[in-house]
Amino acid sequence: MKRNIKTLAIIFSVVLNIVFTGAYLYHRLDTDLSIDHHFANRRHLLYEELNLSQEQLNKIEPIRDRFHAFLDLQGYAIQEKRLELVDLLARENPDRKEIDDKQKKIRALQGQMQAKVIDHLLEESRIFTTEQRTKFFALIKGRIEKNDNPRPRWMSHPEIKPSEGRR
Repeated sequence: MKRNIKTLAIIFSVVLNIVFTGAYLYHRLDTDLSIDHHFANRRHLLYEELNLSQEQLNKIEPIRDRFHAFLDLQGYAIQEKRLELVDLLARENPDRKEIDDKQKKIRALQGQMQAKVIDHLLEESRIFTTEQRTKFFALIKGRIEKNDNPRPRWMSHPEIKPSEGRR
């Protein structure tokens, strides 16, 4: 009887180990596939679709790196001001003037970012051939048109389609 209990315990232990190992591998594989799927669906940088020469790439890469560094810094500055705005709004008795001032600062930072984006697009497009430049701006326009949700992701979709709302 003791021998049967020991045998059953060993079998039960082996089965549990197999189940746990299988579950771990299944979830690990699922995670790896999700990561691969994410990278497969990643949007390529626009200039990657333009068949640029090595000389053009050598010119664009430092411009791109400076631009992305600016976007990071400016994005953090805007985020900081937004958090400060939320703190102002959350006060027991919010001061409308302080709120308006903070909003002006946020709009100024966003305006600087928009100006930098435009400067960047113009600077990069000077490096392209006429055909590449045409394709570049067509790709930008296409991405804007594909973005059918002007609201933040956490909000529900509007009932009116964008093309109907513009009429």
